[in-house]
Amino acid sequence: NTVASAAGRAAVATAHATARGVVSISTYVQHNPAAVKLLCCLIGLCLSVASVLSIFNVIGSDDEDEKWTMADTLQSFYVFFFGLLIFVCDLPAAWGKRAQDQIFHYFYFLATQFGRAFFYFYVGSISLALLPESDFWKFTYIVLGGTLCLLGLILLFLRFCRHGEEQRAMS
Repeated sequence: NTVASAAGRAAVATAHATARGVVSISTYVQHNPAAVKLLCCLIGLCLSVASVLSIFNVIGSDDEDEKWTMADTLQSFYVFFFGLLIFVCDLPAAWGKRAQDQIFHYFYFLATQFGRAFFYFYVGSISLALLPESDFWKFTYIVLGGTLCLLGLILLFLRFCRHGEEQRAMS
């Protein structure tokens, strides 16, 4: 009985410590302007949808020359999850707070503009590198990947402009 009560107290203490950890991480999350968040959210969703459609060849041709290789399909699978991750990270906190807290807890770099910018560069570059034979999918991935790279630049610009403003305000 004492072991059970000790285990119960330990579980409660762990729950409180975890809650404090999530709360402290959420206070360090760097927020972006609403227009940037909306664009990131839309691009993430479009990237996921495009990946699913391309994996199942919903929009595409039946030509043997334009078939996807296994590597293309696997890369589209990863891009699908990265798109969902981008979508959830930039959702309004009222809609995705619980999922965002978990993501920012385990992948803290996504809570910072600097880390998120480089994540966008990574996902954008692998989307740009995913150049299937189909002109439609090539165009789609170039637009989505290029936009993600541009959003990465915007996040870096916001990060360093705000950092410069904070330093000038302190002096």
